[in-house]
Amino acid sequence: MTAPRPIPEALLERYLANDLGPDERRSVDERLAASAPDRARLDAMRADSAAFLIKHPPGPVAAKLAEPSRARGFIGWLAPLALAAAAFIAVVMLKPPPEPDIGLKGDVALAVFRQTEGGAERVESGATLKAGDKLRFEVRAKEAGYVAIVSRDGAGAVTVYYPFQGTTSAAYRPEEALLPGAIALDETPGEEVVWAVYATKAFELDSVMKAVAAGGAPAAPFARVSWTKK
Repeated sequence: MTAPRPIPEALLERYLANDLGPDERRSVDERLAASAPDRARLDAMRADSAAFLIKHPPGPVAAKLAEPSRARGFIGWLAPLALAAAAFIAVVMLKPPPEPDIGLKGDVALAVFRQTEGGAERVESGATLKAGDKLRFEVRAKEAGYVAIVSRDGAGAVTVYYPFQGTTSAAYRPEEALLPGAIALDETPGEEVVWAVYATKAFELDSVMKAVAAGGAPAAPFARVSWTKK
């Protein structure tokens, strides 16, 4: 007999955030009752107090195209919820605020959200941030493919933030636009630029990092957001 598929992490996050309708919640309850591993994952997410609510359900792709953004000044990467460790900074309930849908104008769009006491707020290009601010990335594309988040900080250092310290792109699905994990800004001051790079096929990150380090743009479709850290 084939084992049931695990409950998607995004669905568990919405379950914890009470963002499901009665029928959806009843369905998740039934799946949890039949799956001890899923119950353990849910308990771990609840214990970490880090249930990130995905506010954009599957449907037409919509988002604002981002502008230049760079980010090497980050203290560290907050791992996916179920793998959160004591060495990482805990992030509680980072929930992107609702916003009007805007048609995707290119191949990829990027939005950045900063954790606040009341939930989260979108980081617009040109914003001023500070060390310790916790951020999460949302990437919008019209079809499944591969994505990476690459940053260059005020000192010119380039870092791969998603997949964290990876050498190749990570698989992407439009219905899971809000990427897992979060980062916390370190103390490196100055302008930071974060690039979301997307392609329909997997790609190596070496050439992307070299282009960004040289002040250029990746060859693959990209979106970017920038801010100043003080």
